[in-house]
Amino acid sequence: MSTSKRPMSPYMLGPYYKFQITSALSILNRLTGVFMSVVTAPLLLCWLIALASGEEAYMALSAWLGSGLGKLVIAVSVFSFSFHLFGGIRHLIWDAGWMMEMPQVKASGWLAVIGSVLLSLIVLGAGL
Repeated sequence: MSTSKRPMSPYMLGPYYKFQITSALSILNRLTGVFMSVVTAPLLLCWLIALASGEEAYMALSAWLGSGLGKLVIAVSVFSFSFHLFGGIRHLIWDAGWMMEMPQVKASGWLAVIGSVLLSLIVLGAGL
């Protein structure tokens, strides 16, 4: 078998691989899902425990959440949730058999990203 000059994998970077919104959204969906599982859900559990434990524990957690790192975690959590919400709606639309053509898939991907950013800004702006 002769060797060809074709790439070994479609995931190679460089001149062989063209950026696709669908690939980026798939990766972002996994990253935000892991973040919500590893950070957001345990943080919510800690918040509920602190709330049930009394004023001192609640104030300590509130102080941390008010710090720069705490605000960053909250912001990323809100974006992660927003992104999953719009991604889930997008998949429900596909499950119904709608918007399955590639231009529609790309447009719905960009709408999901824009919607996630806007919803995150609204939620975070309301919390300030």
